[in-house]
Amino acid sequence: MEKETTSLVTTVPAEEAALKPLLVGGAVTGGDTAAAVKKQRWIYWLTGILLLVVTLVLVWYLVPEFRVHVEDVPPTFYYFLAAGFLFAMIDGAIGMSYGITSTTFSLSMGIPPASASTAVHISEILSNGIAGWMHFKMGNVNKKLFKILIIPGITGAVIGAYLLSSLEHYSMYTKPVVSLYTLILGSVIFKRAIQAQRARKTGKKIKRIGLLGFGGGFIDAIGGGGWGSIVLSSLIAGGRHPRFSLGTVKATRFFIAMLSSLTFVAALSHVHWDAVLGLVIGSAVASPIAARVSNKISAKTIMMAVSLIVIAASIKSIYTFVFKIL
Repeated sequence: MEKETTSLVTTVPAEEAALKPLLVGGAVTGGDTAAAVKKQRWIYWLTGILLLVVTLVLVWYLVPEFRVHVEDVPPTFYYFLAAGFLFAMIDGAIGMSYGITSTTFSLSMGIPPASASTAVHISEILSNGIAGWMHFKMGNVNKKLFKILIIPGITGAVIGAYLLSSLEHYSMYTKPVVSLYTLILGSVIFKRAIQAQRARKTGKKIKRIGLLGFGGGFIDAIGGGGWGSIVLSSLIAGGRHPRFSLGTVKATRFFIAMLSSLTFVAALSHVHWDAVLGLVIGSAVASPIAARVSNKISAKTIMMAVSLIVIAASIKSIYTFVFKIL
């Protein structure tokens, strides 16, 4: 698994760049006009706003704790609002890192691991739902691969979310473990940036996709991110078609985020709604902007900066834990 995952460190940026139009504006064929593409973007954007409004209304009436936070907005909301916007912009530029950067930031703000993962996954429901639907409408979802991934992925995510929620009272000990995970992913991003120009090497085709989905879902819930990094990377590294792999992983990601979020909310006695709402609104506002500016920014430079920040924050968290117990 490790070999397959890291072997794609050099491939995804190119694949994401090639597939970028699919995520932001639909497929552009020879018969499409600029007006049609622009109209399609507005439809997706307005649909996203509508879904966000409906979600907020439902949460407002069904979750009393949420109403309390809205009526008395804590200062941390604005920090997470800015963070959600920034991390979504980064994700739009390099096609990755939203989960890892959001989780690292949440941990640095003192949010326990389970609550941090909850905020990240709830904020990802909307964006992945829209992206997954777009890929489905454009025929980029491999239905057979989707069926193989979805059940194991959800199972792993739910188990991981429940396990992490059960250990919330021991967040002092789970936080350095999650920080170790973010440190590893930060190192992978750093390696990916260094090897960005290296030619792609295709490994053996993966056969145990169900096991890959279970592991990806479990680690994604435990660490606040990693479904795309693990599953998509392994699928493409194993020789599967990048376009259908990306579309299928995006479609399944919506269900992974939704089911793990529901598990977290049901299992946790307290949810940091200031962090959740900040990331949701910030990332939603950034999505259409990121689509316009992503091609004007050096992806390699951003990847290097993100990896160094994630590594530094993770090391600081681990060092703090070690210093306390010594």
